[in-house]
Amino acid sequence: MQKTSLVRTSQVYLIFTVSGATALVYQVIWSRWLGLVFGNTTTSTSIVLGSFMLGLALGSWAAGRFLHRLSNPLRAYAYMELGIGIFALGFPLLSRAADLLFTAMISTETSAPASIFVRAVLAFMLLLMPTTCMGATLPLLTEFFRRSPRHSTGWKVGLLYAANTLGAALGIVAVSFFFIEWYGIFATTLVAAFLNLLIASIAFKFASSAGRLPDDPESSVQSRTMDTRGQMAVAVLTASGAIALASEVLWTRTLQTLVGNSTYAFSMIVLLYLVGIAAGSWLMSLRVNRLKHAPLWIVSTQLGMGIWIFIAIFLFQQVITDVSRYQGTGVPIHLMFWNYLKVMVVLLPLSLLSGACFPLATRIIDPRSEDARGVLIARAYAWNTAGAVAGSLLAGFLIAPLLDYFNALYLLALLYCLTAFLASLIITRTEWPTGQKRLAMVSVSLASLVLTGLAAVAIGGPSYYATRRNAQHPLYEVVSHKPGLQGVTTVIKQRNENLACILLVNGMGMTVKVTDTKMMAHLPMILHPDPRETLVICFGMGTTYRSAISYGGNVTVVELVKEVLNAFDYYYPDAPRVRAYPKGRMVVNDGRNFLKLTRQKYDVITIDPPPPIDAAGVNSLYSREFIELAKTRLNQGGVLAHWIPFVNTAAGVDDEATFGMLVQTFAEAFPYVYGQRGVHNVGLHVLGSLEPLELSMDRVRQRLSKKEVVDDLREWDPVSLAYFEQVREYRPPKGVHDLITDDNPRLEFYLLRTWYAGGKKTFPINFW
Repeated sequence: MQKTSLVRTSQVYLIFTVSGATALVYQVIWSRWLGLVFGNTTTSTSIVLGSFMLGLALGSWAAGRFLHRLSNPLRAYAYMELGIGIFALGFPLLSRAADLLFTAMISTETSAPASIFVRAVLAFMLLLMPTTCMGATLPLLTEFFRRSPRHSTGWKVGLLYAANTLGAALGIVAVSFFFIEWYGIFATTLVAAFLNLLIASIAFKFASSAGRLPDDPESSVQSRTMDTRGQMAVAVLTASGAIALASEVLWTRTLQTLVGNSTYAFSMIVLLYLVGIAAGSWLMSLRVNRLKHAPLWIVSTQLGMGIWIFIAIFLFQQVITDVSRYQGTGVPIHLMFWNYLKVMVVLLPLSLLSGACFPLATRIIDPRSEDARGVLIARAYAWNTAGAVAGSLLAGFLIAPLLDYFNALYLLALLYCLTAFLASLIITRTEWPTGQKRLAMVSVSLASLVLTGLAAVAIGGPSYYATRRNAQHPLYEVVSHKPGLQGVTTVIKQRNENLACILLVNGMGMTVKVTDTKMMAHLPMILHPDPRETLVICFGMGTTYRSAISYGGNVTVVELVKEVLNAFDYYYPDAPRVRAYPKGRMVVNDGRNFLKLTRQKYDVITIDPPPPIDAAGVNSLYSREFIELAKTRLNQGGVLAHWIPFVNTAAGVDDEATFGMLVQTFAEAFPYVYGQRGVHNVGLHVLGSLEPLELSMDRVRQRLSKKEVVDDLREWDPVSLAYFEQVREYRPPKGVHDLITDDNPRLEFYLLRTWYAGGKKTFPINFW
């Protein structure tokens, strides 16, 4: 009988591990889907993540309110998993309905507050049901173990938390490294939903064999009260949840300045965080029942995380040189991931300590129980998750827009140390430890106070990034370094020049001054019979926009990063004239979202996504669905212009198959497709139209009779008439390459394809 019980316990851990995996799969997939609905902006991402976490908090809180009424918590858990699985099956239809509703309610003219409010309401309503079910699962299983106790040296709620987090780590591996590339997003959702339904059926079977569990007399309203130490533990858990989520966001921004903004880099960061949290929770759960002074330990973990941020920043500086030797070169896929690991391993101790907090806090909350009371765990988990909601919003809307990379991290160190100091004050007021415990508590308090002061000084100091950049590259100078909502925008110029020549966003190069960028405007506008309305998606240095206004028509440019628009004045002496152009309009938004919401149609739409085009989020500007959307916004005879880099030009196209997919995806949308190599032969201009374009030299000469057009066209290179004579209809053979779609984002997910082909990927060029 004991053996059967032991097996059942391990099986419960197993299904909760799988449940954690499916939850992470949904978080990744639903975030991608809703990014297409609401836009791939920091605002939308933060709203979706906040809604997801808020649902978890509400689910945990609600479970705590009703636990004492349940005769079998495991059966209730089975219903939660069943609800999650059923909802996941219907999510594609629900997200489509949300898309239609959002598009009907919001336009490009809607004010930002109103747009944010509608996004928040729709995201919360859409995610409320499944995330509430997810949030209830931990308290339910905790209560199940409590009512059917099996003696264990471990703290079961901590072990459950570790199992679920380990499952989340397995989920990020499955969804990011295998399933989306193998099956696509929709099929991956079906697999995850099937697993939830399977978990539910197993849990129902276990619940039936368990029968009615004995009521817990301690699950009354009175048992929900906590002593001062318990309240302190909940406060620390809340603060720790907030800082941990903010830490993940801000460390991701910092690490990606070195390894790039690929989906795999982000997934590796999340994976390392989750593995560390799971390991920290598991190790502490095995020891926490034997600790003599758990409050001292939880204060020490907060201080430890603050200390480690100082150490991690130092280690990151040492890693820069080692990783930088690969930049701009093609490396095998295994070496790419090895470099990711070298950079990101600095986060492991931080996540280990973060994981240890949950079993410590729950042990303090319920110090006299062999297994924690579900009603108290529900409260603790709800507050921890609510803290995570606050942390994600704090990082996305306050810290990131105000502080750059290291300055923001020092703020996190300050918050950890301040939490440790305040918690130690609360402990010493309720109980004054004696002997070695007193010495330890005083030492922790003093260290926390000192490090809080050091972090405060570091936060107010100069940008380490700009200082290092100027020191390492004496021929160049950082003239602007501005954090913002979408990232940190850096402008660099040669010291002997008046105008800037490099634009960085989050440490990655966006564009340079080159005639090819001008041709993104000139080619479609010269070939169109009368381009009165033009839309430029992606501003960069403003070169394409500047060229487009030379034709005298209405020109709208859409740029995701506000600070990129503000940096325009550093690049051109005539920037004030360009800004004052009466028919021009500059819009801050996601380009795809703008196209979806606008009611206007255009004669020319030209798109220049920033390199590398295999970065996270860029797939949405090359997919079949995006091309079809842009096509619907063209006037009769309109032209859609896109830029496709050639292979091995350090722009994210590292093999012929990727280039072929890009061209074929574009060509499938139009009956008439034209192509021309870039002036510097680094990419292909492709032009699509629903009607044949007149490739007439008479039209080209007519356009070039305008002085403003000629002056702009020949500003840097002597572009001749022969260049326009070489524009030809371009029709790649059908069926040779797979298409890039929203469901199969092949630009971002290339691991297995590259691995099987024995290919290489270009390691990102960083500007540290």
